[in-house]
Formats: sequence, structure tokens, C-alpha cells
Amino acid sequence: MSTPPLDLRGVFTALVTPFTKDGSAVDFKSLEKLIDFQLGAGVQGFVACGSTGEAATLSPQEYVDVVRCVRARTRGVCPCIAGISVSATKLAIDTARAVEELGCDGILLAAPPYNKPSQAGLIEHFRAIADSVETPLIAYNIPGRSGVGFSPATLGTLSKEKLIVGIKESSGSVDALADTMNAVSPSCQVLSGEDSLVLAALAYGGTGVISASANALPKEFVDLTTSFFDGRVADARRAQLAILSRIRTLFIESNPVPVKTVLALQGVISEPTVRLPLVALSAASLKAVRSEFSL
Repeated sequence: MSTPPLDLRGVFTALVTPFTKDGSAVDFKSLEKLIDFQLGAGVQGFVACGSTGEAATLSPQEYVDVVRCVRARTRGVCPCIAGISVSATKLAIDTARAVEELGCDGILLAAPPYNKPSQAGLIEHFRAIADSVETPLIAYNIPGRSGVGFSPATLGTLSKEKLIVGIKESSGSVDALADTMNAVSPSCQVLSGEDSLVLAALAYGGTGVISASANALPKEFVDLTTSFFDGRVADARRAQLAILSRIRTLFIESNPVPVKTVLALQGVISEPTVRLPLVALSAASLKAVRSEFSL
């Protein structure tokens, strides 16, 4: 097997985007501190401006500035992948070209939200973008946010036509994960997008995880994947089971509200601020987060 153009083995943290207290601007000092915290724990790479990064709330200039910041902090150290989730293929192409100019190593490309394209439309969407940039594409299967999911057959076509180098599988279905592994080409790298199913993805032949929870639990996810790759499956199983309760607490309300709260309480970022239509954690959820994380 030839070396993939983008090595997706290990833990890739889907970074939050820290904001100032009033939410009017990106807090780049906190973003840099968060990246350093992750690198210190040994993560293998980052996704900037994905779902966890509240990309839908960023202005076009903020999007570019955040990706530029993450790329600058990681250049020569680890891969930087930019998330793109927009409804129009033309806008996706324009964004992908901007990402390529910034020197990103990959693009995490979701199905166009709201439009609910057919499977044939999804293939043409990816083909148009792949024809426009050289940066490797990773398909992001998250039907709960996009409104439409990729069928295993579609992912198989995208991989066999070499339109993608990997997949973030976030459907929440172990069956869909298994069917996808059967459908894609052997060179296609499949990562878990469900933090509670990392071990299952690895057992099926996946290469790692793109994780929201790793913002707050980077070492735990690195220990999990490293144990598995080293052949210490029992240790990997213990690591996965040990963090299940914390993972579930991090999704007690809409992501990334809980994980930003934990990061702020830990002192990794300055403020837990999210932008509307997201709002701060409820008092009950804040109490649960403090209890689970001993904060």
C-alpha cells in the first residue's frame, strides 16, 4: 500500500473556537494556548472550523483568520485540517481554494446542509471540489447536522474514485461503520466521529478519531489509541470505558457548549462564550459538568 497523501492515524482534535467574553471577537491567545495544551498531550493533528469550532457563526474573515492561526501554530509539527460545511458547491470550492492557499493539509468536507442532495448529488459535489483543489478531502458523515447522510455505497464510490482520502464517521451507528469499512477502498482511512465508539472504529480497521471531547481530554484519547496500536487491546478497552461518563457529560447540551465550559473552568481558555443561537450551559448542566470533572 502506498503512503497516503495525508496520514490520519491517531487523535485529531476538533478544536473549539474561543471567543472574547462578549462574543464579539475570536480570542486568539486562548486558541494558541489550547493548541499548545493539545500538543503537550501528544495529539496527532487538528481540525479547525468544524462543527465544534462553531464555523457557522464565523464571518468569512474570521474563518480565514482562525484557520491561518491554527496552520501557523502547527506548521512543521502536525497536520492542520480545515472544516467546510456550506450549502452551495460554488462557495465550498471558493472556501477550499482559500484553505489551500493557507497551506492546510486536508479539508473535512460535510454534505451540504439544508439542501438534502441525493447520493448522486453528493458525489458530484465532491467531484467538483476535488477537481478544483489538490488538498486531500475527507468526507464528513454527520446526518444529524447536515440533514442527509452518505450511504456506504456512496463513500465506496468516493474512495474508489480517489476523490477522498478518508472519512469521519459520525452517524452514531456501528452498523453504518461496519458497512462503510466493507464498502470503501483499502487505502481509505476511516476515523470515528463518535467519541464513545473510538474502540469500535479501531477494531473494525479504522485509523483514529476526530474528537470534540479531546479538547478537554486529549491525553485520555491519546492513551486509548496508542494502547490499541501497540496491541494492548485490554488497556484500550479500559481507557474507552473509563471516559464514557465524561464524554456523555460533554454532550449534555449542544456541542461545544459543555466542552467550552470545561476548558474555561480548567483555565485552558479564558471564557466559555458561545455565539447565538447557542447559549451558556443551564445551571443544572453546569452542576453536572463540575461534578463529573471535579471542577
